[in-house]
Amino acid sequence: MRSFPRSVARLSLCSLAAAALAGPAAAEPERPTPDVAAVARWDVGARVGGWGYRREGDAQPVDGWRAGRMNGVGVFGSRALTPRLFVELGLDLYATDTTVLASPSTDVAADRSSGLVSAAIGARMPLTRWLRGFVQVGGGVEATRVSVPYGDTRVRDSRVFPDGFIGAGLDLKLARATYIGASFRMLVMGTFTYDRQRLDMSAGWVTTPTPDEVFDATPGLAAQGQFFLRHEL
Repeated sequence: MRSFPRSVARLSLCSLAAAALAGPAAAEPERPTPDVAAVARWDVGARVGGWGYRREGDAQPVDGWRAGRMNGVGVFGSRALTPRLFVELGLDLYATDTTVLASPSTDVAADRSSGLVSAAIGARMPLTRWLRGFVQVGGGVEATRVSVPYGDTRVRDSRVFPDGFIGAGLDLKLARATYIGASFRMLVMGTFTYDRQRLDMSAGWVTTPTPDEVFDATPGLAAQGQFFLRHEL
């Protein structure tokens, strides 16, 4: 009977040792979930697009947004903060579209070129396995140079404007990490208004007018469409 407690003790020690050895092996190694892996993802892309300012008093849904028409290209990069939220930085170059004037009889053939630096925060929403939608809000700075004809010469000026926008779009998955897409933005940004009669040589100016006399800079509402190609790193 004296051997019984010893047998129990030995059995208990063996059970504890087996549990200690089996414990680490039985534990599942921690693996990052797909959502956690997506947080650290960067992407880069390129885009093309154009915008037009709304002509005050013009109720037409399309032609009413063709004043001061500009086209351009840009590059951008974004960083995922969560599986849905992301931040984006962009650099775009735009120039006047001289092929179309909203109202040729009254519009001044202004020549304008702009560089825009922008930052935005947005959210992506999966619609299908290969299609996602997104919304954005952001702002930035536009450095612009503009000139208008005055007789045989031109009047020139340079300005720096702040701008802001809200937007929405879709991106379509082409390959494992490559997307194409389109977006639409509404912007509030600087615009110029011109008095064609004042720019007419018969208006009474003896010398070429100064930029301050010609350019009237005000905030304007613009509609912008863009197409882009984006690749995840």
